[in-house]
Amino acid sequence: MHPGIRLLLDLGATRPELLLTGKTLTDQGRVVTVMLEAGWSADHLRHVIADRPLPHPIRTTAGAIVAARLRAAQAYPPPAIDAGHHDRPDWDTPAPRRSPDAAAARSVSEALTYRALVECAGCGRPGTAPGEDLCPACLGWPLCHTCPGPTPRRAHPHGDGRCTTCASALTDHHLEGSSP
Repeated sequence: MHPGIRLLLDLGATRPELLLTGKTLTDQGRVVTVMLEAGWSADHLRHVIADRPLPHPIRTTAGAIVAARLRAAQAYPPPAIDAGHHDRPDWDTPAPRRSPDAAAARSVSEALTYRALVECAGCGRPGTAPGEDLCPACLGWPLCHTCPGPTPRRAHPHGDGRCTTCASALTDHHLEGSSP
């Protein structure tokens, strides 16, 4: 049994509302195992998964909430345990310098995998409306009237009825047709 699965089962024993089973347990257990191997401690992972209350009422599965919390945590490097400087406060430690080209060097799948999304306080889904702690669905925003496909996005209620993606696609299309 993977160490991540053991950690999730132990967590489910103390917090039954977070008990995962079946494929969800296997999938998220693998994610936790990878995070443990990357330097995350079991205590840090317990904190990431269980130290925030679940939304009330829950409109999704506990597995989806755990997955969203783990994805959000993966967007950052594991908390460092530096034995030589354990008495020095974090704010005294200089922040690591990131290359401006680091984001550009990531592949699309890496960028999608490691983006940090805040959970909706209402349903627990990752991604909130700008400046809000709820997602557009929980806020009751109307569906975009121009989105193609079976699952339209939500449009800001004070906008023109189009979601941000459709509005920016229209703007980009007009810019391409303009002459310099």
